[in-house]
Amino acid sequence: MNTYTVKRFDQHAVKVAALSLSAILALAAGTSIYLFDRDWASVLFLAPFTNSTADHVGLFGVLGGNLPSFFHAYAFALLLIMLLGKTPHARHIGAALWFSIAAALECLQATRIEALLYGSTAVHTDSTILGSIQAYIANGHFDPGDLLAAGLGCVAAYGVSSVLEGRP
Repeated sequence: MNTYTVKRFDQHAVKVAALSLSAILALAAGTSIYLFDRDWASVLFLAPFTNSTADHVGLFGVLGGNLPSFFHAYAFALLLIMLLGKTPHARHIGAALWFSIAAALECLQATRIEALLYGSTAVHTDSTILGSIQAYIANGHFDPGDLLAAGLGCVAAYGVSSVLEGRP
């Protein structure tokens, strides 16, 4: 390996580390809002633990409403972008794919869609992934602000990855 190859490898490792740390911090921030400010039944990954919900402290106030959608969209879009790596258009695909997933999960909480999915049948929640999704849909509520926040999070992930890669 020549000096140029080592230097280029080191620069890439620093970029990956920076993106990874950024994603981890965003996930931690978004998760802390869910843990301290939300009813766990309305949180996809906490729904199975609804019976052990602690009191909500309202630590994040008004920001606790849509900020988790921003943080999680940013983090997961960034992780997808890194996972796709050298794939052509990785930044476009990663950001668009995660926004599609976030938008679908948010739209599933819309009252009309929920009624179509469940009608008058009871929602049976359990500890499976399907049970968590059912609880999330049944206990959450559709918020256009969450769609906007998820979109902005994906755009931010695209922008940060572009800056670190030195590409438009």
